[in-house]
Amino acid sequence: MEKETVKNQILWIKAFVNGIVVWIIGYIIYLVPGLTVGFKMGFELGPNADDPSALSKQISETISQMYQANHWYIIGFIIITALLIFWRAKTVSKSTGEKTILNGLLVASFPVLFTLLFIFLIRYNVISLIGIFVFAGAGYMGGYLNKSKAKSLIPSD
Repeated sequence: MEKETVKNQILWIKAFVNGIVVWIIGYIIYLVPGLTVGFKMGFELGPNADDPSALSKQISETISQMYQANHWYIIGFIIITALLIFWRAKTVSKSTGEKTILNGLLVASFPVLFTLLFIFLIRYNVISLIGIFVFAGAGYMGGYLNKSKAKSLIPSD
């Protein structure tokens, strides 16, 4: 009886923490091209620079233009984060019985909420809006794939 209640629970904290970790990992990967360009420019232009603040401003403007001019970076962020959400949603919802889809969506909740916050506070972007649906879909699919496994494991009367 105790095993049945454990198998049919919602893992709120575990799912939400996994969502936070997934978003952070995705964002770090999103920042790698900008960090690479910044380090490269710093090592190339740094020894010859007379004014470090002008060099810093030039590097930050270059990186800013790089991210604004190319939407492939945000699309890559969405794809990588969605794959991570799918993976963690599938892992978290593996042993939750009938609540697999809910637990999968809970993993996607932080990336979805943070993207909504980004859209409303910083800037509206259609690609980011699409990212919300992709994140939620990845969480749903991660939980849904475990739902069929959970039904086959539950003995019928």
